[in-house]
Amino acid sequence: MPAIIRKPEITVLLSSARKIGIFLIVPALALWLTVIDSITGFGSPRKTAFAAPVADTSADSLITVTMTFVGDLMCHSPQFNAARQADGSYDFNPAWAEVKGFLSEADITIGNLETTCSGANRGFAGYPNFNTPDEYVPALKNAGFDFLVTSNNHSMDMGESGLLRTIDIIKKSSLGYTGTFTSQADHDSIRILDVKGLKIAILNYTYGTNGAYPSADHKYMLNVYDSTQVKNEVKKAREKGAQLVVTLYHWGAEYRPDPMWPKQDTMMRTAIAAGSDMIIGAHPHVVGPVTYYKGTGGAKLDSGLVAWTLGNFISNQSKRYTDAGLILNVELTKNVKKDSAWISKMSFVPTWVYRGTSATNKNYVVLPSSWSEKDSLPAWIDAASKVKMKEAHADTKSIVRKYSAKPQEKK
Repeated sequence: MPAIIRKPEITVLLSSARKIGIFLIVPALALWLTVIDSITGFGSPRKTAFAAPVADTSADSLITVTMTFVGDLMCHSPQFNAARQADGSYDFNPAWAEVKGFLSEADITIGNLETTCSGANRGFAGYPNFNTPDEYVPALKNAGFDFLVTSNNHSMDMGESGLLRTIDIIKKSSLGYTGTFTSQADHDSIRILDVKGLKIAILNYTYGTNGAYPSADHKYMLNVYDSTQVKNEVKKAREKGAQLVVTLYHWGAEYRPDPMWPKQDTMMRTAIAAGSDMIIGAHPHVVGPVTYYKGTGGAKLDSGLVAWTLGNFISNQSKRYTDAGLILNVELTKNVKKDSAWISKMSFVPTWVYRGTSATNKNYVVLPSSWSEKDSLPAWIDAASKVKMKEAHADTKSIVRKYSAKPQEKK
């Protein structure tokens, strides 16, 4: 596992009526994140195989940026019960301890927050209406996350007030966000991250919710997929200077790794036609394939990337496939002089969730499932857990590489 890079708190350096700047200092790295406009915070597969990206081999003025993505960050009631401390507080930090190095080393680490933090007075709850202790979010920051996407079918589990309070907790934890919003101005502010001179827009939409939606005069609170909105926001991102556009969708059929849902095909085609450079999926609660597509519609990358579903990064789901997740790493290289960019490397870390079954460790812990290949494991991982971890490891490697992309496993 890589060494842990500690990412410091976000400091606002520049604020005006039209622009807010955020600066993170990382060892040997100045990461300048710009959120465009006035806001109070960050903000059916084809067998046709596209060739993997071909690097521009010019040796001059190359910039390399790494992005890491994970899937569903869930919190069922057994998880927060396990995290409860004797004084009534909650400690979720052990959940990420064994993967913190992987999460911390990227320039930007993004996850899908699939719960709400609506306050203890509402009663903490798991499925079907999630309300998670506030401590969950700063634990994500401590683990190395920089940015959360928040538009999903559980965004409105605790109503508009829960949605707004969740954003407040995210902002207090010095994390970026998009997908849910506090105001029309916040909604209209495209999140553009300027990383070492490479400007990357982050967009996020959900297919819908479980039935609850913001009121008619508060539609801005939640990004529900609309083809016109996606096209307009990709265009706006380009106009505001974004060189790459990453579209994160909450989509697909639950527990199906392949894109079997007709609307998913429509959503994918919309994003590609609009000019998205990468499409990252969540919602099915299982890992899906990763592949390339031909960039169109003004996309900067000639070969774009689609990850159909990154699975559960953490949850209480224990059936085969639902206990597995993925850390997807994408290395981007930009030639400043030629104004070209490409995916120079893609790798992944298969993960598996230990569910606190040992008397000596009741925590829920995300583990690299490659640990199943080790001869020696922590005492709290019993033989049955190792068998399930090994199964998840083999499943994930096979599924991720099902189509044209052949990412390298990172250990």
